[in-house]
Amino acid sequence: FEKLGPSLFDFLKRNKYSAFPLALVRDFGYQLLESVAYMHELQLVHTDLKPENILLVSSENVKLPDNKRSGSNETHFRCLPKSSAIKVIDFGSTVCDNRIHHSVVQTRHYRSPEVILGLGWSYQCDLWSIGCILFELCTGEALFQTHDNLEHLAMMERALGPLPEHMTRKA
Repeated sequence: FEKLGPSLFDFLKRNKYSAFPLALVRDFGYQLLESVAYMHELQLVHTDLKPENILLVSSENVKLPDNKRSGSNETHFRCLPKSSAIKVIDFGSTVCDNRIHHSVVQTRHYRSPEVILGLGWSYQCDLWSIGCILFELCTGEALFQTHDNLEHLAMMERALGPLPEHMTRKA
């Protein structure tokens, strides 16, 4: 096995959930979209994309002063990865799109509305997860921090506006 660096989640945690710089998030996003596009070309849906399942290729990092945490004479530092190269891992839940699959997939914070509503799901659930991941990398906080379906849907509507009518009608 190839030795890889920490997960994006572990990196966030180590930095007290400080956001990554936007340029780095863009690099991560581009690679994530490329990886998922390749999987989708193979008719595979990952179904469990989250920061814990995205590893930095290298564990090397640089230590920089953290200007956002001031207020004392003490200098605070944060780490940034030396390289933006990442790899998607944990294909244990991956399914072939044309096969029968479970109705509930995805880790709660990255779960798409169609999964919560029980409408069936496909490739788009991976894209929803990527959007949630990119938000978290930009802010340091998960977009939807809940463990309840109704609260989750309400949070989605607060953030994005009403769910599409065709979805609510089917649900």
